[in-house]
Amino acid sequence: MRIYLLDDDPKVLAANGFLLKAMGHDSQGWTEPARFLKELGDNTEAVLLLDLAMPEMDGLEVLAELNRRRCPVAVILLTGHGDVPQAVKAMKLGAVDFLEKPVDARRLADVLARASKCAADLRAEADARQRVARLSAREHEVVSLVAQGLTNKAIAESLCVAVRTVEVHRAAAMAKLEAANMAELLHCWQLAQGRE
Repeated sequence: MRIYLLDDDPKVLAANGFLLKAMGHDSQGWTEPARFLKELGDNTEAVLLLDLAMPEMDGLEVLAELNRRRCPVAVILLTGHGDVPQAVKAMKLGAVDFLEKPVDARRLADVLARASKCAADLRAEADARQRVARLSAREHEVVSLVAQGLTNKAIAESLCVAVRTVEVHRAAAMAKLEAANMAELLHCWQLAQGRE
């Protein structure tokens, strides 16, 4: 599991890095949000321990930017002061959890397990979106109608094309989505909808 730390206080960054090392995890840290966002690969699956209160750009702004970029990064927000309204906003933005500093090792271990699964789910969504992006406009229409439960005949009538044309587009879409069967096609389509 790739773990990133972002905190404007180098001492807190070092302490959390040491704690993670003691728990058996390597981590990489930043003190500047802009630099972190610049150096982060948009397709990098990771867990981020993110400080809420930073002068340049706060943790909620960083989280919103990660969402905008649709990065497969699961975020655990850290704060020195518990703030219920900010915690609620963080959860609405998709944060996995909201922890108070200093971080408790046992609680962090539990949250890291959930965050790791969340990051994997976000990665799967990103992969599905990339596959769906390969579809032509017509294949996209066909798959959308298949996902609504329409038969080939109903799709053909809806699009004013022959049933054979629908079958060709459906087969091409299955190949592009790397789907071996209809269940895989629908799963990929639903994953691609992800954080709309």
